[in-house]
Amino acid sequence: MKMSFHPRNNSYLGKGPNRNSLLPVFGIFFIIVIFSMSWTRNILFMTGSPLWTVRNNINYFFSNNFGIFNSKIGLLKENSLLKDKIKLQEKEYALFSLLKKENEDLKNVLNRKNSDQKFLLSVVLVKPFLSAYDTLIIDVGASNGVTIGDKVLADGNTFIGYVSEVYSGSSKIILYSSPGEKVKILIGNNNIEKEATGLGSGNFKVETPREIDVKEGDSITMPSISANIFGVIEKIEFKESDSFQTILFKNPINIAELKWVEVLLSNKK
Repeated sequence: MKMSFHPRNNSYLGKGPNRNSLLPVFGIFFIIVIFSMSWTRNILFMTGSPLWTVRNNINYFFSNNFGIFNSKIGLLKENSLLKDKIKLQEKEYALFSLLKKENEDLKNVLNRKNSDQKFLLSVVLVKPFLSAYDTLIIDVGASNGVTIGDKVLADGNTFIGYVSEVYSGSSKIILYSSPGEKVKILIGNNNIEKEATGLGSGNFKVETPREIDVKEGDSITMPSISANIFGVIEKIEFKESDSFQTILFKNPINIAELKWVEVLLSNKK
């Protein structure tokens, strides 16, 4: 007789807890047990302590240095502001010194005048190197009473040239030192009258007989009712066989630094 068996019904297993779902629970329990043991805590502390120390040192470094960095930025900004303030003060002081000197120069110029002569103060607009060689352009002209031939002075008492061209509000000045220009002069304390020739850039030469007693450092003036200085003898050249000597002298005015000149008006109307 053949026996038959019914297959086992496993449906009841599904009704109980799933083995796979219990694994995480056991894992968490195991970790809790391990961490609760003192030897485990010691190991973790030993391995983690260096890391925490490094972390704290890094935080300390950045927190301190960030403060220093901010402090340096503040100092740099303050330093920059102070530098700007110093520059501004230097500029104001330079302007003050310039105005003070300008005021003193003008006072000196105006206080040297002879009441019988009429002088017209003017500003130099163009100097040599920008104008033609040994010429000036000034800001007064026919409308101010300037005429061709009027003499021009600098520094109150030094003749430097004459008016060669006149326009409505400006004039052209030819310097006596312009090459080839001739000008009458008085040499030394004896006022020996001669004619000097311009050599350019404030330099002159004049020839005199050897017997005339002159020496380096003697003054040269121009014929005028007021005291003036036209130049100073710098060198005397001659040969033993010559009966004449060449006197070289220079005008004391630095034309490149001129700001004002004065025109001695011949027409005083």
